[in-house]
Amino acid sequence: VEDDRDFVLDQINSYVIAYFRGQLLVCLVDGILIGSALTICGLNFAPLIGCLVVILTMIPYIGIILCWIPSVLIAAAQWGDWTHVFIVTGVFFIIQNLEGMFYAPRIVGNSVGLHPMTVIVSIFVWGLLIGGLLGPILAVPLTATLKVLLARYVWGKRLRERVSETVTHVPVVRESAR
Repeated sequence: VEDDRDFVLDQINSYVIAYFRGQLLVCLVDGILIGSALTICGLNFAPLIGCLVVILTMIPYIGIILCWIPSVLIAAAQWGDWTHVFIVTGVFFIIQNLEGMFYAPRIVGNSVGLHPMTVIVSIFVWGLLIGGLLGPILAVPLTATLKVLLARYVWGKRLRERVSETVTHVPVVRESAR
């Protein structure tokens, strides 16, 4: 029983580590995309903002806002018009939507072994159950933990029972039991 618990905890730990590695890769992709797009737009300090995105987007939701604010202020000071402020805002908006709908669920899902749609649904479900920022932050690790526990104690048990039922119906096993 002790070994079984250790095995389950090791498996959960490996899922949590894989989740944070995947999340770090998503932050890196965000930083590269935002930094490149802002450089193409001609914004001063765009590579620095891209590096800031890599670091701060580890904090979900708040990190991207902390990167957007200086970007908008730099755009306003550099060009002095609303058009460039909206362009910079559009860059952040488009890349954040691409992240949320496409590459983050795939990267994080593949790193944790969950289907991308499972990642998206888990963020909604845990966001509703826990609420606030904590639900979406913990969604993937909690779903992966639930997957480990279900596989070990529910699905595994049912599979073992199903296999043992089929073994009793094999004529050779029935004859030897007599």
